[in-house]
Amino acid sequence: MPICRVCKCKENQILRADYVFGGKDEHNFWECSKCGVIYLYPYLTEEEEKHFYKKEFEKFMSKRVGDHRDWSNAQKHIDSNQDQVKRRWHFLANHLHKGKKILEIGCSSGFMMDAFKNVGLDCYGVEPSGEFLEFLKKNGHQAYESISELKNKESIKFDLIVHFFVFEHIANPFDFLKETYEMLNDGGVIIAEIPSATDVLTSVYNIPTFEKFYWSIAHHYYYNPQSLKYILDELGYKYELLAEQRYDLSNHITWMMDGKPGGQGRFDIFSEKTLEAYRNDLINNWKCDTIILKIFKD
Repeated sequence: MPICRVCKCKENQILRADYVFGGKDEHNFWECSKCGVIYLYPYLTEEEEKHFYKKEFEKFMSKRVGDHRDWSNAQKHIDSNQDQVKRRWHFLANHLHKGKKILEIGCSSGFMMDAFKNVGLDCYGVEPSGEFLEFLKKNGHQAYESISELKNKESIKFDLIVHFFVFEHIANPFDFLKETYEMLNDGGVIIAEIPSATDVLTSVYNIPTFEKFYWSIAHHYYYNPQSLKYILDELGYKYELLAEQRYDLSNHITWMMDGKPGGQGRFDIFSEKTLEAYRNDLINNWKCDTIILKIFKD
């Protein structure tokens, strides 16, 4: 029986998933009854993790995406993620002010950084992928392999720090949040997008193929509002959690019918009213697939 990696509780650790996509037989995900976090155990060593992100991550993701994302090269990745820019803009827009300094951690091909530069922000990025990092630099972005490299070369603080689907990859969430919080100017904000373990596909529906797909070796943790509140309250930060839903009714039906990712917008028999009502029901009941986290530095 493992000890919770977040709250160090030794009791009531529940096996949540005994199969990990990309993992080995010994890899499992456990859920802590005290803080609510779901954590990988055993987890990759620092050396294994560095090799994975530098050499293997794009190929790994190519096996996990549906028919609406393209990880085959950086430019196709940008082109197939423009809908993500549009979707995220509604919870970013109020914090995007011309001339402000912004850092994106885990900026991949730079499709968000392109959008930030287009509205006049002074952009910096961190990206551990060797392929993406080279592409970013060729495109004129100020990009670094790690936060440590950035801090060694640049003596700056940021008005806004963002990361999208990065936090679940971080081995020590407390150290990461402390480090990034210290990189903020007073009045600055951290905005993160994080997969939610309350996702209806795993928390309500019984879809064995989704369970085989969902739990990933690339993730140290899966979070829900309870576990995020535990961490943020321990740190004493001012924060806000918002429910968000990325995938639509057609995607969920595709999982039920075909047992595989994809299908976004596949069925045209549903009205926009029906699609929006389904999305809103998931959000209002916290059965959504995504959490938006905002941390404010007063």
